[in-house]
Amino acid sequence: MRVDVAGVFVDAITKQETLNIISEYVASGQPHLIVTTYSEFVVFASKDSEYQNVLNSATLSLPDGIGILWAAKYLSLSTSNRFQALGQIIYSGASLIFNPSYCRTVIPETVTGSRLVWDIAQQASEKNYSLALVGGTNGVAQTAANELKKKYPNLKVKLAVSDNKFDQETVNRIASSNSDILLIAYQPPLQEKWLTQNLNQFNVKVAIGLGGTFDYLAGKRLSAPKFISTIGLEWLWRLITQPWRIVRIWNAIIVFIKIVYRYKIIKT
Repeated sequence: MRVDVAGVFVDAITKQETLNIISEYVASGQPHLIVTTYSEFVVFASKDSEYQNVLNSATLSLPDGIGILWAAKYLSLSTSNRFQALGQIIYSGASLIFNPSYCRTVIPETVTGSRLVWDIAQQASEKNYSLALVGGTNGVAQTAANELKKKYPNLKVKLAVSDNKFDQETVNRIASSNSDILLIAYQPPLQEKWLTQNLNQFNVKVAIGLGGTFDYLAGKRLSAPKFISTIGLEWLWRLITQPWRIVRIWNAIIVFIKIVYRYKIIKT
């Protein structure tokens, strides 16, 4: 089931269901785009109809972040006026900490790219799928690949390159690697647009944009502890550990909440 989150459709799906679907995609032999949709994606899409279309045309849209779960629940609540809608923001937001299951009744759980990548690597190792890791700087893709192979020695990585331009030469390198699953570390919204534009040229069965995930794999950034993510405070962890991202964090929280609220009022 796809859920409308302020104009961006997100699949109500679990991590295990995601892995099962990825296996189906690889077996199909056809190219599929998976997007890891988090609150900042919705902010970009609200200002860029092309990007909104890209997200909504993806084969699978994963709920990457507690904000997406909150918005799905909040938008599902019936509202008679603006004041009630504001009160619902406070109540549903507080439930993330005090009653986490409340916001999981529309979308059951987050499927976060930075954690899913380990499960994809395990699955690929067990089923003999091959990976291509492309993006990042200072050789981070190679380091990330090495970290994955430390845990899963049988993992087949056919390509791991960083510091490259996202141009036709890179498309050709990916295609010639003959990989099953492509993991791209670029920044939204260009990441998803580039994947969509070149999906049929990559010669892969699955393409996923993972943003800064390679940096986490390589140990260049600290991942938030699981309990922090569970209670919806991963943004605070990022603010503490990556204070230079304050503008992005502002967009992903404050601007995102405003957009979801306005969307709810329009739909009421």
